[in-house]
Amino acid sequence: MSHKLLGLPYDEWIDAFLPMDDSEVDYMQYNRLFDGVVVDGKESDMYEPLVNALNGTDILGDFVLAETYARYDKSDKDKKKADGGMYPKGSSAIEQKRTDWATVEVFIECKTNDSGDPYDESTLSGIPYAETRRDALGQITTYASTVFEYQHLTHHFGVVVLGSQARLGRWDHSGIVFSYKFDYKEEPAKLARFFWRVAHATPEARGHDFTATRILPGSADYKTLEAWKAKELADDDYVARRFIKSLTEHRPWWRLTVADSKHGKKDFLVGQPTFAASGVVGRCTRGYIALSVSSGHGDSPFVYLKDCWRVVHERSELEGDILSYLNGKGVANIPTALYHGDVEDHRTISQDFCKCAKAGCVSEVVEGTEDHVVEQDEKEKSPVEEWAQASDENLGKVSGGTWEATGAISSGPNYQSRESQYEERSNDLRTDAVAGNLPALRCRMKAHRHYRLVVEEVGLPLQEFPCGRILVWAIRDAVIAHQDAYTKARVMHRDISVGNILIIPPNSKNKKATHQGLLADWELSKRLDDYAAGARHPDRTGTWQFMSVHIQDFPEAQVEIADELESFLHVMIYCAIRYLPHTCEDVGDFMYHFFDDGVRQGNAGYTCGALKRMVVDTGILKTLSNWPVTFLRRPRAPDPKPRNPLERPLEVSTKDMHPINGVIMTPLLQCITARYRLLYPQPRNDEGSGVKELLASCNGSDDDEPSNGNEDPLGAQNKLKSQSKKIETHKYMIKLLSTASDANAHLWPGPEDRLADQLDPTFHPDKQKKIREQRAAPAAKPGPQPASKRPRSTTPTADSGEQQLASKRLRGSASRA
Repeated sequence: MSHKLLGLPYDEWIDAFLPMDDSEVDYMQYNRLFDGVVVDGKESDMYEPLVNALNGTDILGDFVLAETYARYDKSDKDKKKADGGMYPKGSSAIEQKRTDWATVEVFIECKTNDSGDPYDESTLSGIPYAETRRDALGQITTYASTVFEYQHLTHHFGVVVLGSQARLGRWDHSGIVFSYKFDYKEEPAKLARFFWRVAHATPEARGHDFTATRILPGSADYKTLEAWKAKELADDDYVARRFIKSLTEHRPWWRLTVADSKHGKKDFLVGQPTFAASGVVGRCTRGYIALSVSSGHGDSPFVYLKDCWRVVHERSELEGDILSYLNGKGVANIPTALYHGDVEDHRTISQDFCKCAKAGCVSEVVEGTEDHVVEQDEKEKSPVEEWAQASDENLGKVSGGTWEATGAISSGPNYQSRESQYEERSNDLRTDAVAGNLPALRCRMKAHRHYRLVVEEVGLPLQEFPCGRILVWAIRDAVIAHQDAYTKARVMHRDISVGNILIIPPNSKNKKATHQGLLADWELSKRLDDYAAGARHPDRTGTWQFMSVHIQDFPEAQVEIADELESFLHVMIYCAIRYLPHTCEDVGDFMYHFFDDGVRQGNAGYTCGALKRMVVDTGILKTLSNWPVTFLRRPRAPDPKPRNPLERPLEVSTKDMHPINGVIMTPLLQCITARYRLLYPQPRNDEGSGVKELLASCNGSDDDEPSNGNEDPLGAQNKLKSQSKKIETHKYMIKLLSTASDANAHLWPGPEDRLADQLDPTFHPDKQKKIREQRAAPAAKPGPQPASKRPRSTTPTADSGEQQLASKRLRGSASRA
């Protein structure tokens, strides 16, 4: 969220976002409208007087304010409750005094004083320093995110009441523009004017998307969907069954229009999204299994519809055009594009105000010291990603980046001391900016356009793989798709992640003999011919959790085949750790440190986390405590007493080892490790390097002779080159995965190796077990974002010498890279 917030004076704000002629309204009659609002008591004392004051006038027209603080939306699993909101007359929220995210027009949050103020126009990032204020920003960000998930909006309004003062806010997918504080008791016309204008504005001005029509009971579309719910379906008709499951009574149903330049407008009926990225700022992708009510798209009435906000750039291609190009080139194992197009003239406008802001304003950044932030499309949110998202939204201890980016900032456990450092650095920055002593400034907000894409295939998430062999098979198919795109179409995907690989199971309708993997989401792909033109965005491109170590460390580097193959391996590890039996004692700790963690490197931004670096450096999948992770054919019997995660894991016999160990450890991971040995050579006296162990295990193909560990330096170098060369193309990895999952299918266990998710949904790195607190400083909250991911640094724990050495080696090679 850092640098996605912008403050404007009240008059500028109201005229920019609700430019209406209200000259005939006599606001003088409301001079004492809010005198009855209690500002020196409890928060709950404010709700009723505020609501009654506005409901007792003719300001709201066809709307009513409702108190909703006591009861949460029935369909909201997180049980969030906004203090109040403006709802259309007749909404159940009014009578039940219950938050209803599907119909709220303006949410209202009340605080007794400005210690809960979520905005701060005096900071360069727009984010306040105090923890309580950051928590308040996280709270209202969660509200806004939920409203966008339940409704189809281009933007949304919110009001924050702070005792006798108030702020207005407008949220879109570029950022948040908030008003300066005003005293609504002294100047009641300001708050009255806002509610009059928003209540009398057109639906489009209030943010409603007129290409999305809500399906109401009794309508023809409603009857069509009810008829589908009553149908008898084949047991293997997973698409229709999932579509019907999305038609929950607690979430709105919609008719969505997709305008295609070649095929015209096509309409689709949808229920609850099968996937919805949390957050507000960014692409905010939602995916639907959709029922086509327009003819001419194929045999099945069901398709997959992607609704997102794409980043606008002169060299960016529409995903539908990319897919159509790849389809035309015969690329295998990718979705088939049907229709796509921008949605009317829907675009974000927050960035327009940012660009014209004065030097030193809240949403401008010093050029050259800006963090490199992941351009992340949050597609498949794991519980780890969800708490990472929540951590950055809550912002209680997240630094915001800019203050650290301009120089070294202490990251010790004393938050108050960090806060004072941020404030001091911020004041210096503002003074220099206003005085013209800083280089050119530019805005971080990005322009986004509303976009929809419809594809023919409806796949299952990779995480629903039925057994380990099919997991490897599906990833193999995705690597084949990547190879085809590279060789046949000269396109690099550049966003390999667990959410971008789908599984098509065989059934009576698709006539497939086995499962098929699909590589989807080509929005961030790039033509090889454009590589010479440089980066389209100043940020890393991809998904932080699955990036190669090289790309995490050097965001300006062009993504190579080896980086993408490494990402495929990270995807395999991600799924295997969560859903297959293994010896890892603490899944949450592993997931955080391997996938979400990052290390702050002064002005250079964030680099790879310690655990992922340690794994690729040694060629051994291990925990941060330096214990190897071994996958098992079946779960072990539970220990009679909980094991200390610092204890050595129990020995595993060969017959108990899962075949996926060979796929990951022999020799794919060693090939990746060999690449880094060549990219970042170590001193010869580096005893912790693991070079001998690596060379001794490099025996993964017929043309390799087992190593005795005594090679001379030239022989060792040649061995590393031989291993590294295998991942310069796709051939070796495809052969490895094919042999493991096909030719050696008889070696794999059956569905019994698939377990329920082993990641505790309540895990959070700030709430670790006492045993972990004995060996490490409190873990910092991660900062990956819905639109951007920026992991926080962490204090090295076990094997700190090895980790620091690897980190030093990689950082020292920046000039060579």
